[in-house]
Amino acid sequence: MEQKQSKILAVDDNHQNIKVIGSILRKANYQVGFAFDGQQALDLLKASNDYDLVLLDVNMPKMSGYETCIQIRRNPKLNEIPIIFLTALSEIDNVVEGFDSGAQDYVEKPFNSRELLARVETHIELKRRKEELRESNLRLEEKVMERTMALKKSNEKLKKVNQELQLLDEAKDDFLRIISHEINTPLNGVIGFINILKEELKNDEVYEMIHFLDLSAKRLEKFADLSLLITELRTNRKTLRFKDCHISGLFDVQIAALQESIQQKNISFDIDFKVDTLWADQFLAAKCVECILDNALRYSPENGAIRISSYEIANKVVCEVEDKGKGFSERILVDHFKFFTFGREYIDEQKGLSLALVNLIMKAHNGKIEILNSVDGGAMVRLFFPKK
Repeated sequence: MEQKQSKILAVDDNHQNIKVIGSILRKANYQVGFAFDGQQALDLLKASNDYDLVLLDVNMPKMSGYETCIQIRRNPKLNEIPIIFLTALSEIDNVVEGFDSGAQDYVEKPFNSRELLARVETHIELKRRKEELRESNLRLEEKVMERTMALKKSNEKLKKVNQELQLLDEAKDDFLRIISHEINTPLNGVIGFINILKEELKNDEVYEMIHFLDLSAKRLEKFADLSLLITELRTNRKTLRFKDCHISGLFDVQIAALQESIQQKNISFDIDFKVDTLWADQFLAAKCVECILDNALRYSPENGAIRISSYEIANKVVCEVEDKGKGFSERILVDHFKFFTFGREYIDEQKGLSLALVNLIMKAHNGKIEILNSVDGGAMVRLFFPKK
């Protein structure tokens, strides 16, 4: 690649000096521009940004070389251009003043052409090297920035993929673990009772067996529905359809569905709705109510009472259910959001599954579930729904 011809501005009020300088520089294959005072030099430099070096006379009328140099350095666009003073003064104080004003070098008059060219070539080469280094640094910074952004995007994609894989893996493991421990019990009940019915079809106890068969089938059906819903929520495949839901209506439907168990235990209800509307997916909100009411009823003593209330706190709508049973065990209080915990009580009663499902539903609503034991005994569950 052919190197660009360097351009030099010679500034001197003496026309003879200008001719001599121009002759020397042209023979050395430099382009030369001329100015006869400091102001003219400033105007030329501002009008053109392709000068590579300035040869500046010190003693000029109106504006000295020192003042001209200071003015050049005040312009950010000209701050890097090399300046060599041409001076007939060899006193050290004048040399120092020249460096203080921003010059890089000086040549004494009358100057030797070889010395002048050597200094000019040195400073132009230094300027070129600095520009190459600056451009190289800029390219390097751009490359680093590009690689950093690409690496950041790759890391974000990888992190997202890993999270999705982990989520799917956990969902699969939880689902398979629940299947292996939970589905066998009701299935064994169905198969066992069917075999007995084949042998004892005319027996008076057949209706009781059919009743147990019905319970087992319903338990299996409920478990299948819960498992499917859990999988949809864990893998973010459940689409929520928000609307204004009447809290009283949600609880009324579930209380009606549980009437047989309510009458068997003679359970009474204390209902206090201070807020009657929440913003939620109605199907999922109803599932939450079903789970917490079913648990409260299951663990309530005979002739017990269940308190149901709703209220607003900290921009949240809270649904609260409290029973008078024995309360949550410490184990459940610690692990209540896990889908499965080994132990007979979990295998036989499906404890933990419904609370974990409610937790997933509340997270999908950007809300939360809180469980605790009441001061005077019994268990309490609170659902916090964000306001619309």
